[in-house]
Amino acid sequence: ERRPLVLLLFVATLAVTLAFDAEVDAQAGAYATGVLVLILSAAVAVALATWREARTGRHPDGRRGAPRRKPFVSLYFWLISAVFAFALIDNVVERPDGVIIAGLFCLAILVASALSRYRRALELRVDALSFANARSEQIWEAAKDKKVSLVPLRTASPKARHAKAREIRRYYNTRGPLAFLHIDLRDDRSEFNTALRVRVEKAVADGEGCLIIHVSGAVAIANTIAYVSEQLDPLALFLGLTRGNKMAQAVKYVLFGEGETGLLVFDVLRRHWASTPGHHVRPLVFLMSE
Repeated sequence: ERRPLVLLLFVATLAVTLAFDAEVDAQAGAYATGVLVLILSAAVAVALATWREARTGRHPDGRRGAPRRKPFVSLYFWLISAVFAFALIDNVVERPDGVIIAGLFCLAILVASALSRYRRALELRVDALSFANARSEQIWEAAKDKKVSLVPLRTASPKARHAKAREIRRYYNTRGPLAFLHIDLRDDRSEFNTALRVRVEKAVADGEGCLIIHVSGAVAIANTIAYVSEQLDPLALFLGLTRGNKMAQAVKYVLFGEGETGLLVFDVLRRHWASTPGHHVRPLVFLMSE
């Protein structure tokens, strides 16, 4: 049985031991720095949680009926955090070797994470899809398999739908109704994969019937559009192209799951299609300038 994490920890421990010549006193500064950072982060987390609970009246773990904490409780934890912060700063000034070691480990983690994200950035990044209600599932099933054209939109307002529908029908010869897709990103996008929640409803855009697909729980817009397209199997997929700086768009995609959506969706789909050759007839993909 493979145990890569155990081997990684063993290698890291061995490297630190060799670097300090297995001397306990030499490792004391680094150990103290790590412990103080851990305790300080825990104290700040509790202080933030109690401050938020006192401000909103909602318990951090979502329990109902829990007694509301007083504002001074948060102040108490902030004072404790300040004490640990002072102890950490004093320890770092006296023995900075702990910060150096921690910095090297942080750098290694960031590099490994960046390489992993880069290598897997074009995956679909979705574990499962569920529907908000039975009506949504019924409409979705009726729209599958080359029944609609999928149109992702940044905003879910009726005005945006009417304008996009008018633009598409003016320049393109479409068959069937349009299905407008709106995606809400999760607050916490640190998870690489996610489970989507879908709500589908019927509406009218530019005088003709259409579908509105609301997707919540996404961690990246481009990957979610590609996943929904593969599950829905539309006649065509209309993607908008922004006019922003390409480097800035790439950084936004890596950090926040946003960016040049149109080209990224096509890249994700192209990679997925390459891994599933001859799976089914691919949808027509149109790139529209916004």
